[in-house]
Amino acid sequence: MSDKWNYGDAYKRYPLTNEPYEFPDGSIVKVHDIFNPLPDFMKKADLMFVDPPWNLSNLNTFYTKADKIDEHKDSFEAFYKRLFECISEIKPHTCYVEIGKEHLADFIVDMRKQYKYVTFYNSSYYHDKYKICYIVRGSKNFRKPRLDYMDEEHIIEWICANEDYECIGDLCIGRGLVAVNAYKNNKRFVGTELNHKRLSVLVEKIKKMESEQKE
Repeated sequence: MSDKWNYGDAYKRYPLTNEPYEFPDGSIVKVHDIFNPLPDFMKKADLMFVDPPWNLSNLNTFYTKADKIDEHKDSFEAFYKRLFECISEIKPHTCYVEIGKEHLADFIVDMRKQYKYVTFYNSSYYHDKYKICYIVRGSKNFRKPRLDYMDEEHIIEWICANEDYECIGDLCIGRGLVAVNAYKNNKRFVGTELNHKRLSVLVEKIKKMESEQKE
C-alpha cells in the first residue's frame, strides 16, 4: 500500500480499535463497515450529511485503501440500498447525500421513498468548478436553502452552521470535514468509517482543536 494512503501516519499517533471512540462532548465515531449492523449511537443523529463512494469502481477503491475485502464488489446497487436502509434506521429530519452524475437519479428515487421534500444542488469538489458533483437533500419539512454551485466543502460549512440540529451524523465520515465543522459550531457529531487510517486523521484534528481551546 502506498505511503500516501497512510494519511500522514495519524493512525500511529491515534490508533483505533473496533470499539467506538468517544470525545468529551459526547461525539462518537467508529471503524465500521456499512454492511454490518448499524451502531446504536448513530441513531443520535437528527441531521445527516454523507459523501459515500459514487460508483462501483470508487467503492472497490475504498475497500482496497482500507485493506479490506469487498464482498459486494460486483454490485454498487447493494451498497447504496444499504446506505438508505441505514438512513431509514437513523430517521434524521433532514439528510444530505453527495453523489456523482452516474447514480444521481437512483439517489433521488431512494431519497423520495423517505422524505416528502427532495431537491438536489449542482456542486463541485476540491474547489474546482470543473469537478462536478451533486448534493441531494431530503427533508420532512419544506425548506430550500440556496446552495447551488457552491463547493461541497462550503455546503458542509453552511449546513453545520445553519441547519437546526443537535447532532449530525455521517456514515462515511472519512477524515472529518463534517465532524470538524460540527465541532466549530459547538454541535455533536456521530460517524462511521471503513478505513481506520482515515478515521484517525479525524480524531487527531478534533484533539488538536480541543487543545487549542484550552490554551
